[in-house]
Amino acid sequence: MLKSQLALKYAQAIFELAQEKGMLDEVEKQLTLVESTISGHDDLATLFYHPRVPAEAKKEIIRQVFASELTEYVRNFLLLLVDKRRETALRAIVHEFIQLANQARNIVEAQVTTARPLSPEQKQALAAKLSAVTGRNVVLKTAVDDSILGGVVVKIGDKLIDGSVARQLTSLKAALLSTELTKIGVTD
Repeated sequence: MLKSQLALKYAQAIFELAQEKGMLDEVEKQLTLVESTISGHDDLATLFYHPRVPAEAKKEIIRQVFASELTEYVRNFLLLLVDKRRETALRAIVHEFIQLANQARNIVEAQVTTARPLSPEQKQALAAKLSAVTGRNVVLKTAVDDSILGGVVVKIGDKLIDGSVARQLTSLKAALLSTELTKIGVTD
């Protein structure tokens, strides 16, 4: 089974339990805490993800490091991952869980790339416009890439809106080049 399919399977299981128990936000925070804590500490990540570290040692990490932060459901879920030797899929599982939770909340994530950082007002206006277009609440994840020269590139799921100056210049160049060729009687 591919890692992404496996991650989705486990994410759906904990998601359904969290929804059933009315603990979606709490479970999301706890899973995110565990993943970010483990990933943020190299020694801990090495112990937790290394295939030769015994499962019981990994379970003890979960019990000791996260003793007071986890509900019984999340702790048992993590222990199950270790028992099934699926702990290396934790990051992907958390990512899939967040996607499922956002879908349940009618939230969509938009990857926004601009040439310069957006002001809070610009972010708010863009989020409002994208919410109106998608019919969902939009959470912006912004990035700066000066190679786009200006404008904005928005990616929501598998949809891409490229309003960058770089793309417009490329299109203009192509149009000018094709016009020039047709003027002298050369066609494709």
